[in-house]
Amino acid sequence: MNKHCPRNYRSLLAATLACVLTTPVWAAQPPATDPVREEVKAVLNQHDEAMDKQDLKALLSLYADDPTIAMMGTGPGEFWKGKAEVETAYKEFLKDFKAGSLKHQCSDTSGGHHGEVAWLVASCNMQDITLDGQKREYVLNVSAVLKKEKDSWKFQTLHFSNLTSGDAPPTEGAASAPAATPAAAPKKTP
Repeated sequence: MNKHCPRNYRSLLAATLACVLTTPVWAAQPPATDPVREEVKAVLNQHDEAMDKQDLKALLSLYADDPTIAMMGTGPGEFWKGKAEVETAYKEFLKDFKAGSLKHQCSDTSGGHHGEVAWLVASCNMQDITLDGQKREYVLNVSAVLKKEKDSWKFQTLHFSNLTSGDAPPTEGAASAPAATPAAAPKKTP
């Protein structure tokens, strides 16, 4: 028997034990940061910064160069298609608060990507000051689809919504209130 064999066996055993003992440590390591996800989150942050500065040109530059872009709000009539309608909507939004007063924190986010398409959802705590000096705090839910154009991600669609009343959403398991009955249509006289 070769006199180096026991030493080689011990080296192999030590290496095997080292791999087995450190495998749980490798498994416990957080996954590497997804660069696409970070780029998409950065676009959302750029949007909010441009809103805060009331920079219409910067806002529109975040949208894809595509005639089918769209933005949607919370209620009826809040659906804007194409750059001209999206621009008109932003002009109205920017009239609603003082420049430099918008603050946001989007601590609850999710998203993904496949090829040249990415999506995100976020729930953001927002603050701003109205033109008459009133401080507002509200939650804004955002969802978006983005596509890669050249070297950057651009919004194809952007949807935002918030509660339209001071009521909080029903808690899980709580019975919801019955829907309001629409008013009866007036009867036509013959």
